[in-house]
Amino acid sequence: MNVSFEKWKEWDAVKCVIGENELIIGISAGPRILSFSFNGGENILYEDHTGFGVADWRLYGGHRFTIAPENEDSYYPDNEQCEIKFEDSTLYISAKQRLDGLTLSLVISESSEGGFYIDHVLVNNGKTDWTGALWAIACVPRTHILTGACDTKQINFWPGTDGSKWRLANGIVSVENGNFRAKAGWYSAAPELKAITRQGVFIISSPDVSTQEYCVDNHSNVEIFVCAYWAELETLSEKLVVNAGDSASHRQRWRFKPA
Repeated sequence: MNVSFEKWKEWDAVKCVIGENELIIGISAGPRILSFSFNGGENILYEDHTGFGVADWRLYGGHRFTIAPENEDSYYPDNEQCEIKFEDSTLYISAKQRLDGLTLSLVISESSEGGFYIDHVLVNNGKTDWTGALWAIACVPRTHILTGACDTKQINFWPGTDGSKWRLANGIVSVENGNFRAKAGWYSAAPELKAITRQGVFIISSPDVSTQEYCVDNHSNVEIFVCAYWAELETLSEKLVVNAGDSASHRQRWRFKPA
């Protein structure tokens, strides 16, 4: 994996390249994966120009790491400069430690199967144990076609979601294109989400082993959110207890299959 420091638009950033795959990780805030591209093509991720936020937290776009179940701690402001370390072909990018002692980091490395491993690491330097799930969210343009692998007939729809716009067939969940707001989640023993673009297919998978009854979001470990401008492809760990002084991680594998 080739790593270099870059200026990406208004961001201080790090570029990671494996073959024809390129990641741009913002370090001025976040960390955020701001861009994922293939062979010099367009950014597959969503870039936010709406200024959307929750209090002091900002969307920015791209890929982020937070905690679940969803509450105000899920939108803890991460607007400060990140810490960076590159060691043994692995990139570590950490947000500033939170007031409760939690530190959230993205760890980027080369997948042995091709593409990138994205490890979402929570370190608990607080005085008490932490309980929750690790939540990885990739923001993509709404124009992409979105699907996810599903091992159950039970789809959980969030309030306000029109279930008729979602389809489950042959173990795959898909959502219609359109200008509407909705969210659905479900359980998958082998989570895999796809965003189908003009260039090809962006694939997010997770090798983590989860037990359905321990998944915090209505027993879901895979979720898709859509609105007018962007969509979110989400995977979650099962419920974890991270003792003071310990850490936990949730892994995704990112790859691109050209058209």
